[in-house]
Amino acid sequence: MKISSIVDIIDGELLNSPSISFINGIKYDAKTVKTSDLFIAKNFEDLKIAISNGAYATIFEENFPIIDNEVAFIKVKNLELALIKILRYKLSNLKIDAYFCDNETFDMFELYQNNHSKNIFLLSEDIEKSFKFIDEVEDGDIIISKNYQILNNIYPKNKKFEKYIDENNIKNLVKHSLFELSFSYEDNYFSRLRLSSLYLNSFLNIYNFFNKDIDVSKLKFYTNFKAIFIDKNFEPIEFGKSDSFIICQNNKNLIQAEIKYINDEFKYAKSIFITKNYVEFINKEKQILIKNIDELKNILKISNFNCAYLIDFSYKEILEYLQKSQNRPTLF
Repeated sequence: MKISSIVDIIDGELLNSPSISFINGIKYDAKTVKTSDLFIAKNFEDLKIAISNGAYATIFEENFPIIDNEVAFIKVKNLELALIKILRYKLSNLKIDAYFCDNETFDMFELYQNNHSKNIFLLSEDIEKSFKFIDEVEDGDIIISKNYQILNNIYPKNKKFEKYIDENNIKNLVKHSLFELSFSYEDNYFSRLRLSSLYLNSFLNIYNFFNKDIDVSKLKFYTNFKAIFIDKNFEPIEFGKSDSFIICQNNKNLIQAEIKYINDEFKYAKSIFITKNYVEFINKEKQILIKNIDELKNILKISNFNCAYLIDFSYKEILEYLQKSQNRPTLF
């Protein structure tokens, strides 16, 4: 690709006049730069590494000195905007399928992205992370994003992923608990699926997308509205072996719907809400403020609950904390 074309695409300023006029690849990690690559530079130390590895050009926002006149130094006003423009240009020359989806569906896609005959790229909300796959995308590939604005900026010919699911096709639905259900869908029976009915539509959309050929056992790794059952000592135990459990959610886009689901489906039990910061849609009196995770066990000990819903904590974080507490030796 011509360096002059890149300058035009990103509305940059070429600060010098190198004899080299073409680049081959675009890299964000200085250690992976090869001869003839263009390097996206956020700091000067990485820039020096990239040049020593053979970079032909560099794009940057800061005021970096020109340390090699044979390397094209291209300055931009906004590096993130420049990345978006490069991604948009790159993808515009490819025939791909791009979809934007809901947060809960995106999380489920992480379990099944390798299940397709085509390559599926999950677009991060961090444009810098997304930029890393630019050289890997090819004709026929699929891009999935939960951020419509970012996806629309880099590939306007996108589509909504979720399709209408006809409830008449869902038969014999049995909610065994908040976290387990059985049902029939288009002549296929699912027995005791470890999934909340709250996310059934996401599952069926994924199921249809992969032509009804997915390993449903992978849902055990789906952490949205996944319970950590605990015993009287607040230690993790086997699924369903206790009346007390913890749910964790650190995705702000899912919290309100999950809490409404708890209030609707679990109204006759006692729920408590533990959070790092107050949320608007729950009465303040019902929220227990916590500064750090080490306070959790003491809060649980003095609270009467069946469900403890933790806001701004991940499932992995809380499970590891409880397991460490479980393995901690005592004096007695």
